[in-house]
Amino acid sequence: MNTTDLCCDDVAVSRVAMRRAINPIAQLWQSIAARWAAHLKAEREAHAFDLVADLNADTLRDIGAPEQLISRAEVRQEERDRRVHEPLRQWIHG
Repeated sequence: MNTTDLCCDDVAVSRVAMRRAINPIAQLWQSIAARWAAHLKAEREAHAFDLVADLNADTLRDIGAPEQLISRAEVRQEERDRRVHEPLRQWIHG
């Protein structure tokens, strides 16, 4: 028996074993990368909303913003108005 043949057979077997071991690791890595990409996308969308949150609903309608964005801006504006005017209401009504 030639030692070179044994060596080559061992290498061939170990390559197959390595592929089997690496495949789950590659799948795990792809899963992590996909989740990270989704996280970054959500962060970008949240940041984009923060940039236009100070615009009023009429301005957002004029620029063609989606209704969801317009309604969120209206809610924020109402909350902001309520916070600003609440101390005045309390002072007037006593």
